Amino acid sequence: MAATEKYLLKYAEPEVSLLTSLGERLDHAFKHCVCIPAYNEALEFVQRSLTFLSRHPSTLAIIVLNRPDSDVGVSTQNSINKTLIEDQAKPLWRNQHLQFHSVKTRDKPSAILLIDRFDTGEPIPQKQGVGLARKIAADIALALIDRRIIDSPWIYSTDADTLLPNNYFELPTGATNNSTAAFILAYKHIASGDTTIDQATQVYEQWLKTYVQGLKFAGSPYAFNTVGSTLCISARHYAMVRGFPKRAAGEDFYLLNKLRKTAAVKELTEPVVQIQSRISSRTPFGTGPAVAEILDGGAPNSAEIFYHPQLFVLLKQLLQGFENITAGFSDEQKTVPDWQAIFADSKVILSALEAMDFNQAITHCIENSRSQQQFTTHLMHWFDSFRTLKWLHFARDFSNCPNIDIEQHRIFVNALS
Repeated sequence: MAATEKYLLKYAEPEVSLLTSLGERLDHAFKHCVCIPAYNEALEFVQRSLTFLSRHPSTLAIIVLNRPDSDVGVSTQNSINKTLIEDQAKPLWRNQHLQFHSVKTRDKPSAILLIDRFDTGEPIPQKQGVGLARKIAADIALALIDRRIIDSPWIYSTDADTLLPNNYFELPTGATNNSTAAFILAYKHIASGDTTIDQATQVYEQWLKTYVQGLKFAGSPYAFNTVGSTLCISARHYAMVRGFPKRAAGEDFYLLNKLRKTAAVKELTEPVVQIQSRISSRTPFGTGPAVAEILDGGAPNSAEIFYHPQLFVLLKQLLQGFENITAGFSDEQKTVPDWQAIFADSKVILSALEAMDFNQAITHCIENSRSQQQFTTHLMHWFDSFRTLKWLHFARDFSNCPNIDIEQHRIFVNALS
């Protein structure tokens, strides 16, 4: 059974089963799709969506209006946005809490497939949060791609606070979903009109980007941004990793972590998604809460959130040591070189690995490998995005490299370069 067929049969959200009769109401397939979770967004979100769709013929926007089940009040803004979509886009189909609206364009119409998970449909369990909202939309996209209702094999996923560029759907020439599991679009935060929020957001954006720069310097295979507003996912690989994790936050990080283990994850310099700077409590962590925390601490430029650059020097040494371990793997004797001897010159690297029970990880990789290539893959999969971050935190604790502010970070980076 193909991965997509298996996924849709066993792991897709119930909304997929409600799509059966949708194809009967369509006279053309859509070129592209974009998935957007929305929770109590301002009216501008709907207007931006309608404008974008009107300028991009034959595009389907899958919008999940949602609220957590912990929110017992009336989702007034959700209701207003739903009414606005119903008033400004032509209704063509409805099934329970799903409804389909056509949007007029200069060519073949675009459309909004609206999923109501705040009123008519059940609210989102609080612990599953935005992860489930994204999964509902992406599962629907996968099903429609499988049924040839959407032509492109790429599932675009963004957020309600973004401004999507005119070249949003343009991928590199020759891009295929065989060798690439996902593309990550470039992004930048734009001014909100509140100077303090804008400054704090810029500091946090710089933190995000310097973290990836550090990973690239170290040679990590997981050196890419994990911002949920910027995702373009191979439908086939999405099915292979069983979709978005149902998490209240970090679902983008963990999805990309899984996707990287199936194929390449590539960052693009174009197109550029613009994200509105704002404080938000929609998720327990992420950009909105991080910006709020930076502001609570006082002057944004004094926020000590940046990893010390020396930690990435240590990470580079660690990954180079891994190459020595994998090069010495013996499939006949089921052995590798003494990893403690390889890292004997760095107590920090050793202590951080021991804290993560690296000996058990090595044993597992050896037992499940019949070749050097398999062993290398198992080790790369074990030391993934999550464990890289975990190792950096241990290394920070075992070294004299505490977090620093943005100015100190610039000084250290210049000294290391």
